[in-house]
Formats: sequence, structure tokens, C-alpha cells
Amino acid sequence: MNARADVDRGALLCALVLAPATFARNRFFSLFTESSARRTRARAAQLRTIIRHLAHDSAELAELSPTLDGTFLLRYGIRRLKLKRTSVLERLELSLVRFAIARRTRPGAEPLAPPLQLTVEDRALVFGAIAKLGEKLVLPPALDEKNATSAGEEYHPATIPGES
Repeated sequence: MNARADVDRGALLCALVLAPATFARNRFFSLFTESSARRTRARAAQLRTIIRHLAHDSAELAELSPTLDGTFLLRYGIRRLKLKRTSVLERLELSLVRFAIARRTRPGAEPLAPPLQLTVEDRALVFGAIAKLGEKLVLPPALDEKNATSAGEEYHPATIPGES
């Protein structure tokens, strides 16, 4: 079974946006030799930037509207930086942005603009995409605890930054 062919691109996008260190390019080298996985990785970086901008109070949502082809047009600005950004998001990407912003919102912060508020449908879409990772993901031998055969190949999960 080949990891490149089996990983769902939507699931990979969700993982790379919500937990970027989970699919390090060096550990999953064969996965990222495929051009679609490289594009997914680049798109995840773009979405993380959008999330970082929108999660702060200084970003002002200008527009979030559906387009004729089923995508969504997102426009926002940050006054102090004189930045205006426009992006076209797929349905899963919009749900992922809403999901991540809801996770980053600080207690006591101003409520999000209604178009950016997380819905039950968004949550279901993101969780459904992430669930696809476990179906066909092939881990490198050093990361797969089922296939570890010697002490040199034991499964050692990556530590979370700040924990030891």
C-alpha cells in the first residue's frame, strides 16, 4: 500500500492546518514527493495565515459570500497594516477556517462576525475529513507501533512543544 495514493487530500489539509507538525516533510518524505500533496501543504500555510489574521481583533471582515461555482469569496482587511486580502475558499476550507478561529478565540474577546461563527455543519465536515486519515494512512516503519520490530524502531510520538 502506498501512502501517497491513500491519504485523502482534504484530511491532509485539515491535519496540516490544525496541527502542522503532525506531517513533517522529512518523516513523510514519500508523501510530499507528489505534487498534489505539495500543493495541499502550501494551501495549508495560506489558510493558517488567514486564520491568524482573522483570529485577532484587528482584522475586519469585509465580505464572505458564496460564488456561482460553489466556492466562497473571503475579503478582509487589517487597518494598521493597510492590508487587504481576498481569497477563494472551497467549502471544506471555509469550515476549517471557522473551526480553527473558534479554537483560537480568547475568552472575553468580541464575538466573531456571524459569517465566521462555527456551525454544526462545519464541525461535522472537519471531523469527517480528519476521520479519513485513519482509514488508509501508511506510517513510515519507525512511526508505526504495529510494525516496530526492534528497539531501534520503537514508536516514540513527537513531544508537544512546551512539554517534556
